[in-house]
Order: sequence, then structure tokens, then C-alpha cells
Amino acid sequence: MNLRAMGVWGKAVRVEFGDHYEDVWLQTIGDRTEALERGHEAMQCKLLEFGPGSERVEALKQALVLAPPEDVVELALGAERSAIETRVRREMPDPVRPRQDPATGESDEAFGRRRAEHEARCREIADERTATLEQMLYERQRELMALPREELAEKAFPRRVDIECWNAFARACDDWVLLRAVRRADHHDAPYFREIVEVQALHPAVKEQLRHAYRELEHEGSGDLPKPSAAGAISG
Repeated sequence: MNLRAMGVWGKAVRVEFGDHYEDVWLQTIGDRTEALERGHEAMQCKLLEFGPGSERVEALKQALVLAPPEDVVELALGAERSAIETRVRREMPDPVRPRQDPATGESDEAFGRRRAEHEARCREIADERTATLEQMLYERQRELMALPREELAEKAFPRRVDIECWNAFARACDDWVLLRAVRRADHHDAPYFREIVEVQALHPAVKEQLRHAYRELEHEGSGDLPKPSAAGAISG
């Protein structure tokens, strides 16, 4: 067992390329640091597209003005949801967790009853918070629907930019994972792709097959001992 193989395992995968199939070897990459760094770079680059005065900003805002109002309201509400949730939790906090003080002479049985009452009350408050949050979101949704299109677009804009940035992050992470994970079927140490542009140029249907297979591979291997490839030591 080569130490580089620890936490890395793989399997053969058959990928459909339109009118034919091709076999590849897919293996976990172990350390995701590179993929995450590339994802953050892609996110930052995407964010720069929305700098003050850029044509991209105006184009996106105009697209939001023309989009179906219910879709834009959903974006605007998404931008505000975290703040609303924080407000509800602040206004409806859990009761103070009970503590047993030996100096009072409280028995374990009595303390157990107080703790059970506390847990029951916490569940009640959680249900109340959920109902309150749903009501506040519903009311805010109605308020947003009543806004002029341009004002609504302004409120939805930050959430739309956030989604685009996270999508760029996810795409870059996936691409770099596949660059390192996909190997030649006849030689598991040999990468299938030489450059990241080859992964980026894949047909979406092919890339989705590889992404799905990689997710399955990670799920299959979670909790198991690492399994070396049939070709011997697996490079990371």
C-alpha cells in the first residue's frame, strides 16, 4: 500500500459519447484544496463582471425588469430571508438551558423533569418560530409583489449576482475535480485530460455523466477503507 493511496479509491466507468461509448477510470482525488482554490478564483472573476458601471450590471438589471414578477420576487425574498430568520430567532430565543446545582440538593430525578420540560418548551418555540417565519415571509412577498418593476429588480439584483458567483464556483470546482479524477482505463496513473480547457469543452451531457459517477464513487467509498486501483499505487 502506497501512502499516497490513502483515502483514494476508484472504479471503471463507461461514458456515452453520442454514438459510441468510452471506458475510463474514475478515482477520488483525496485533497480538494486545488479545486476549491480554483472555484474561489472563478467566483472572484465572476464578481468583477458586476463592478460599478459595467455593462453586465445594466444588462442583468434590465433582464430582471423583464422577467416574470414571481421569479424576481423569489430572488428578492431570497436576499432578505437570512435577515428575517435572524430577526425571528432573536425575538423568539430558546429558554435558558437548565443546570443542576448540587448545592440546592435537587435530585437527579427532579432535574431530569426540568430538563424534559425545557426540551419540550424548546420544541414548542421552534414550531412557533417556523410559523412566524412563514407568516413574515408571506407578508414580505406580498409587499414585494406590489413594488414597481425597477425597484423590485434592484432588490433582486444582489441575490442574482450571488447565484451567478456560486454557480461559477461550483462549475470550476467540478471541472478541476474531473481533471484530476478521470484517468485512462488502461493505465490508471495516466490522466485522461491534459488541460482544464479539455474538461471545460466537454458536452454538458458527457460532463454530467462524469459528475454523477464521481458523486456515486464518493458515496460508495465513504466509511470504507481506501481501495487501491488494479494498476497499483494511485497517485493523487
